[in-house]
Formats: sequence, C-alpha cells, structure tokens
Amino acid sequence: MGFKDKFRNLNECRINSAIYDAYYNKDINEKIVYVESRNGFDFAGNMFRIVEELSTGDYGDFRIYVFAHSHVKPKIEDFMKSHNLKIYEIITSPDRASEILHTAKYIFTDSGIRYKYVKKPGQIFVNTWHGTIMKLMGIDNNHERLTMGIIQRSLLFSDYLIFPSDYLKERLLNSFMLDGIYPGKMLLEGYPRNSVFLDDGRRDELKNEFGLQDFEIFIYMPTFKGLVDDRKNEKQKDDVDKFLGEIDENLKDSQILFAKLHPYNTQKIDFSRFDHIKPFPNGFEIYDIVNMADCLITDYSSVFFDFANTRRKIIIFNYDEEEYLKDRGLYFPLSDLPFPKVQSVSDLMSEMNSPKDYDDTEFIEKFCQYERMEAAKYICEAIFKNDNSSQLEMIENGKPNVLLYAGDFSDKGTVDSLNGFVERIDTTRYNLFVSFCPWMKNIKENPQDIFKDIPQNIGFLPFSYNLMPTVREKLKYNQLSGNSQYDDSLKRFFKRTFEQQYGNLKFEHIIDFDADDLERALIFDNACDSFHLFSKSESKVEGIIDEDCIIRDLDALSKLL
Repeated sequence: MGFKDKFRNLNECRINSAIYDAYYNKDINEKIVYVESRNGFDFAGNMFRIVEELSTGDYGDFRIYVFAHSHVKPKIEDFMKSHNLKIYEIITSPDRASEILHTAKYIFTDSGIRYKYVKKPGQIFVNTWHGTIMKLMGIDNNHERLTMGIIQRSLLFSDYLIFPSDYLKERLLNSFMLDGIYPGKMLLEGYPRNSVFLDDGRRDELKNEFGLQDFEIFIYMPTFKGLVDDRKNEKQKDDVDKFLGEIDENLKDSQILFAKLHPYNTQKIDFSRFDHIKPFPNGFEIYDIVNMADCLITDYSSVFFDFANTRRKIIIFNYDEEEYLKDRGLYFPLSDLPFPKVQSVSDLMSEMNSPKDYDDTEFIEKFCQYERMEAAKYICEAIFKNDNSSQLEMIENGKPNVLLYAGDFSDKGTVDSLNGFVERIDTTRYNLFVSFCPWMKNIKENPQDIFKDIPQNIGFLPFSYNLMPTVREKLKYNQLSGNSQYDDSLKRFFKRTFEQQYGNLKFEHIIDFDADDLERALIFDNACDSFHLFSKSESKVEGIIDEDCIIRDLDALSKLL
C-alpha cells in the first residue's frame, strides 16, 4: 500500500472513530426522526409524504433530519416553504448522516441506508420501498446477485416494511431471499405517495392553478434507459426528441402533454419548438402533477401501478421493448397488462384520441390492494401512536437459521466440505444460507461458481461492505497474530461488523469452512453463541479463537445441529 493509500485509509479510520463514538456513546434521542429518500438522490414520493404528515404536529414535536446530496437540497428547501415542512436540518454529509442515524429514534427510508450505519437496540426502522416490482431483482437478476446484500441489510434492519399489496410483499421478500425469515412487522397499507391519486379535490386545485380546466392532459413518463455518459442515453434522447416532434404536430389545441424525462434528456431537448408539449413542471411533488393527467403514457416504469389507482387510461408505449428487455427480465410479460400497447407514434395518437376501453378491475385489486386516502396518516399512527387500524403481519419462523461460509469459492476442498455437510443434515428442518464477500477476486471474476455449486434449497446472504474500523481498532487488529487472544475492543468491533450487515436477524448456528480467512472467522466468532470452524489441518485462526469452536470431522460437525 502506497503512502496516499495509507493516508486515505487512516483518514477513513478517523471518520469511523467519530461515527462509532455516536453509536457506542450517544443515547438515542426520542425526538429525532431521520429520513432518507432514494439513498439521498431525491426527496419525493413516500418520504416526502411522511415528512408532510409529521409536519402537522399531530405526533409530537420532532426534529426531522433529511439526508440528501447537495444538488437535492434546493428542492427540499423549496418544499419546506411551499408545503410548510418542519425539517430541522438537511444533511448533505454522508458521515454526519451516519452520526445522526446512531442517535435517531425513528428512521425512514424507501430503499437502502448509509453503509456505515449499524442499527442500535431501541431504534425503530421503517422501509416503504419505492415501488411495485416488475423487473427482475435480487437473486432473480444475474447482475444484482452479488450486491443484493446492500438491499438485504436495509430490509433486515426494518422493524416495519410497508406493502400496498400482497403481490409486492411476496415478490420483494422472495427476490431478496427473506421469505420465511424476515424478523420485523409487515404493515399492509397504501403508499403515502399514492393517496393523491384518490384526491379529486387536489387534482382540480392544480388544474385551476395551471389554467388547464378545459384541456385534455397527457403525462409521458418513460423509464430512463442509460447512464449520463452512456450511448444508450444519447439514443434515448434522440428517439424521444424525434417522436415528441411527431406527437406535437398531431395534438389538438385542446390537448397538452407534459414530458417527465431524466434531467439529462430534459436539458438536451428544445421544448420551445413545441406548441403542445411542455417539460414537466418543477417545484411540485411529482405525483401531484401526474394526478392531473387524463391519460398516462409510459413504458416499463412502475408508475403505471400507482396511476392505476385513478382508474384513468394508461398507454404502454413500448417501441423499444426488444432492445430494452434483452439484458433484463420481467416477473410477468407486458402482454399480461390490461393496458393498450403501441410501438409507433401513429398508433399512440390513435389511442390518445380514444376513450378507455379495457377492464383493469383485476389489475387494481391485485396491485393496488391496500391503497387508500391518508395512507401517510395511518402509517404514522401505527408507528408513533401504536394504533392498530392498519393490518399487520409477521412471519412465523419456526426453523433455526443457519449461516454457512466457504470463503471465495476458489478452493474445491472447501466447497466440497460445505456440500458434504449439507448432505449430512435434514435441510427441511433449517433455514440455510450461504454468506460470501462480493469484493473477493474469484467471486467478482467467476460469480457463477457460487450459484452453480450450492444446492437449490439454500439461500444467500452476502456481506455488503468490508471492515470499517476506528483508528484504535485498526491499530489493535494490525497487532493481532497467532497465539494472541484478542481483547474486548476487537470483539466489540467484529460483533458490530456482523450486525452492520444482518441487523435484526438472529442465527442459531454459524459454520465457517474457510479456516484461512481470519477476518470472517473473528466476525462469526462474535456473532453467535454456536460458532464452529471446520478445519482438517492447522490454520492461522488457531490460537486466536477458542479451540472448542474448531471441528475436524464432518460427521461430528453435522451432529451439532
């Protein structure tokens, strides 16, 4: 490691020292609410509506902290003025956000959470997720399998998961392999952001504000299909620019279309040349504007699940379906949707000028199952007032949870030992999971090795991040060597590292088949009362962990369960 790398590493340890000082030494403040929307890259939807509800003062005098990256801060400040949001502080520093997280009583997110955060006993963590799932995710998506631990940890931290339908409940938990083991409560309640779709009064108010009472309003919201510097993004911009021009030429004077595009595409398209098409208005919560629409035009975006609450027309403009889906998969085909699908501007215009002529009753019953007005109110009452007007469910997990580890899967003997152990036990009696570190070289280069060599009935709970020691912990760990017992400060560090990933989930047994991975062995040794290391020969772990934890025979190991 060069000087610059050593300096960065030391500086990171200093930052960790401040963050974990708050974790260990600062009490939870019962009045602090922490909110994070889309990992700090937005402030909208469910998180916006939760803050709006808390700002009524009906739940107490809270200090609301919102983490957002610096470019989102002006948007939040505008909302504070226009919607009278009682936000105590907008945090733009990820490290300060992690410190505040460790003192907050209530934590709300719609996705992940700061990666250095470790949940403390007594905190209440709420995850609303950010939309009904149609695209393959988690274990079902080859591109996400290695990194699905990032979302798993956020879900495992959660005391409450919010689900507007049984479909989303089952799909999210299955996709991230938490069905049967999620330890928190599931609140079956509408999405706060969708209540506006049931509010005709708010719709009329905004139409009057925009002077659109006599207009037929269309909203176009496509999925963003690339990266900012990606050729796919440039192609999407060119495609959109071309057919927006064609649509504009065919719209009537009594019709108007608002295009909600990615900011990059919005900046690149000259909207001044259109007579009937406008860029999406700024300064409003997105769904307030979408709710004005008489008709929604989209493609593969989950927005149609939400807009269906209005029972107004939806058109799927899937002109690039084959190209878009060649690297992606869906949980069900677009053909299953009740909405009309078009691939050309002429067919699109025909549908835009035709009344809704399909039955979406079954779709709404399935995907908008628990949606209702004032969903934010019911959620806040359940969490802050312990009100039971919302439906709650918990998973009855009668089986012991067992975590297995086989290093980077490069050693055939280690993998064979893991599989030999699995063959010796009755797998139907346990919830079995394999953990791994996705940053390890062999796993990054040969991810298929993990998933092809492990039996089908075993789940995966990978780590998300490597060790994050404080300065003191780093120095002590560097001094650790064979035949030296590690002290309480290091034990505390390794216990924290495990809880940083697995949150509320408890394991009856942890079995490590890689005797050469000292770091994971020390993490597991401090995570569970029943930790065992399988090793046929001596290793560097011996002399550091208790000898009673080391087992050298697979038959003896299997009898421990």
